[in-house]
Formats: sequence, structure tokens, C-alpha cells
Amino acid sequence: MNKKILLLIMCASIAFAGAVFTAEKFSIEHPIKNPQKFTDHERCDNCGMNLNEWARTRHEFENSRGKFHTCSIHCVSVMKMKLNEPPKNVKVAEYLHPENMLDAGKASYVMGSTAPGTMTARSKVAFSSKEEAEKFAAQYSGTVAGFEEALAEAEKDVHGHKIHKH
Repeated sequence: MNKKILLLIMCASIAFAGAVFTAEKFSIEHPIKNPQKFTDHERCDNCGMNLNEWARTRHEFENSRGKFHTCSIHCVSVMKMKLNEPPKNVKVAEYLHPENMLDAGKASYVMGSTAPGTMTARSKVAFSSKEEAEKFAAQYSGTVAGFEEALAEAEKDVHGHKIHKH
């Protein structure tokens, strides 16, 4: 192997390892083991998970068929595909203050941080401001995005999985 190529591979490996170990270890409880009551809706309308345990990533939305409650943006995207209708009036829990529900269109999401994902390996967590999201991303890595971009990423996550439409 060419020495230049070998040197480039070694440098890239060291840079990657440094980036992985630079992100601070994640310590926020998720799911919440003994949760307070954040919502009266006990279960995700898509997957059935306990919404109070997964309160940090829960979403609510409406469409022509009614109002729905999910544990994650992942389940919002699955329901969008199953129901063949986009979600409207979407609300999302504020990640660090899950008692607060935010207008998802005004929230800032951090995607791909060291925070554990809900129903996906790549987390998507919401904040009330871009500044809060940037601060979180600086500490726990990830990229800041709006709701539409986060929903598009969630749809990519489920692409290829068989979704049954009702």
C-alpha cells in the first residue's frame, strides 16, 4: 500500500476516534424509569410504548382521522405513512423539560447526538430554541435541524421496512 494512503487512513482513524471520545458521556435518564404523569395518554398510538416513560421524545399530532399521541418522531413518520396523510398541529415534548409541549414547527431538533434514540439508533430530540439545541449539540454532539428535516430523517430511518397501511 502506498505510504501516503496509509498515512491518510491512520490520520482519519485518529481524528474519528478523537471525535467519538470528545462528546461527553450521556447522563440524562431516558427512558424515565419511575416517571411522573406527563400525559393522560398512556400508550403510543403506533407502537404501544408507555408515553410517560418515553416522555422526553413524545409527539402529538392531528389529521382528518383524529388526534394521535406517539413516543417519538419515528412513530409520527410511521403513522404518516400508514394513514397516508401528513401530520398537522404537531407538538413535541421539550427534551430537558418533558412536561412542556412545544409547537414542533418552532422547535429545534438535535439529530444524532449521544442521547439514546427512541425507536431508532439516531436520536432526534427537541428544544425550545436554536440556542438551547446548539448548546446541547456542543456538549453531546449532533446536528441542529427544524421539524421538517427531523421528520424527513425519521422517514429515511423507516424506509425499507414494511409498513402496513390501514
